[in-house]
Amino acid sequence: MRDPYEVLGVARSASKDEIKKTYRKLARKFHPDVNPGNADAERRFKEIQSAYAVLSDDAKRRQFDDFGTVDEAEVAARHARSRRRSTGPFPGFDVRGFGGVGDLGSLFGDLFGSFGGRPGPGPTVAAEAQVELDFGQAVHGATVVVPVRHEVACTECAGTGRTASGPCRRCGGTGLLVQTERLRVRLPAGVGDGDRVRAAGKGGDGEVSVSVRVRPDPFFERKGDDIHTVVPVTFAEAYLGAEVEIGTIHGPVRAKIPAGTQSGQRFRLRGKGVRNLRTGTHGDHYYAVHVAVPRVVSPAGREAARRVGELYGVDPRAGLPRSLE
Repeated sequence: MRDPYEVLGVARSASKDEIKKTYRKLARKFHPDVNPGNADAERRFKEIQSAYAVLSDDAKRRQFDDFGTVDEAEVAARHARSRRRSTGPFPGFDVRGFGGVGDLGSLFGDLFGSFGGRPGPGPTVAAEAQVELDFGQAVHGATVVVPVRHEVACTECAGTGRTASGPCRRCGGTGLLVQTERLRVRLPAGVGDGDRVRAAGKGGDGEVSVSVRVRPDPFFERKGDDIHTVVPVTFAEAYLGAEVEIGTIHGPVRAKIPAGTQSGQRFRLRGKGVRNLRTGTHGDHYYAVHVAVPRVVSPAGREAARRVGELYGVDPRAGLPRSLE
């Protein structure tokens, strides 16, 4: 048999709690209902179950540690002798379960939400979903429909993992099934990329954590609650000053460009940014001016450019370093 310590990735000196914790993590990752149609995940899940069946049973673990294998007949005989010595209210019943696997029903209850061997209604753990929004949806808020996957009690075995004929075939003996529901979630204005929004599950049963991804906008750039844009202006507007229209997430705004404005110079529109989810206040809108040069070169343009060049009193590149030295 394959080394169960190697399968679970635990040391031979690992405690029961360490083994159980590792098993829970691996079982959740490779559970067939979480990996539908994945044969490798199903095979890995079975290996993990077999390994835990050995390491969670003291007799099997001692036998493997001593001989490198497990004699199921000998282990069963030991359990039978132990049952005969039982003085509890139900003598002859092994409370550890079937086949020496231990309290698997309880374990899967802990793993997916405490069924306790009885049917449990609805989702048993906080479900997760992911949604991708346009920039405008994130800024102004939106109602989205997201698919939510969560574990529920198997109706075939009432969440116990077993039927009268043995392990439940429908749930693979876990007592759990993966169910998908479509949930309408209202995302507030100002939600950002990477934010998580919590919402109640269907009928208010359970909690859903929705992870938000926001597609970038080609014009508006968000930094915190502030918006940044670049606004092209003509040379005449930058030189003489002008009033131009600035597009914001709240609509167009008329703003003044002072005479002598330099390309790259930045200005601020207060309160024209994104609404903060906690405080309810809005950030600012910053726009940088870019002086656009005419693409058409004509005789008149050459003459105008020559005259403009005469207006520079100093070399605009004066003072710039010529090398790293």
